[in-house]
Amino acid sequence: MADPTDNRPVALVTGGAGGIGRALCADLAEHGHTVVSADLVADPVPGAAHSVELDLRSGESCWAAVAEVLDRFGRLDLLVNNAGINARGRVEDVPEEVWLPVVDVNLNGTLRMCQAAYAALVESRGAIVNLASTGGLVAIAGSAVYGVTKAAVIHLTKVLALEWAGAGVRVNAVAPTIVPSPMTADVVDDAEYMAAKLASIPLGRVVDAAEVAAAARWLASPAAGMVTGHTLPVDGGVSVL
Repeated sequence: MADPTDNRPVALVTGGAGGIGRALCADLAEHGHTVVSADLVADPVPGAAHSVELDLRSGESCWAAVAEVLDRFGRLDLLVNNAGINARGRVEDVPEEVWLPVVDVNLNGTLRMCQAAYAALVESRGAIVNLASTGGLVAIAGSAVYGVTKAAVIHLTKVLALEWAGAGVRVNAVAPTIVPSPMTADVVDDAEYMAAKLASIPLGRVVDAAEVAAAARWLASPAAGMVTGHTLPVDGGVSVL
């Protein structure tokens, strides 16, 4: 049960056990949030006060995760939709059995979590930060399935921002370029791929997960109190080309 004297805002971070997720949990905790990590396995995560099991492919699981947060802490102030999966390949080579799971986790899972958290966020006049990608802002060959889901998340962010503004719930997104993490492990050690990738980034380097976390925290903070429906690129200038 929640400590009635604890007024720290409560943040639920999906995919909290992953590379960016761990950075989000640590950063939010350092800056005054009570953090709950949600992932397929509820393992402890540095900075997180609690961990819950979450399968984004299941609406029931999404609602149960939010219910557990409310039961334990009594409130929810911030939802960070960070969890996602990736698949690479040219469009003509991507079979339906690869395409559909990415859509179900990245897009449908984000929607499920937003729906599950809505009532609690209305109560707290809270915020949502969705993890998008530069691939949702600009076309990247060989990354259609991931990019399409992230473009859809960006549009969903705009629609939710409009629909939920009257309830005091702000909805924004962060769109990083490549971040070294378990999701990108298949390419960050590929010298040829990384040389081409870095050449496409005007600032000439990859993004650190801590930079993504800092951007998400700002969007969730009172300093961004008049910011909603916005996607903040953290991409070294890729999306301005």
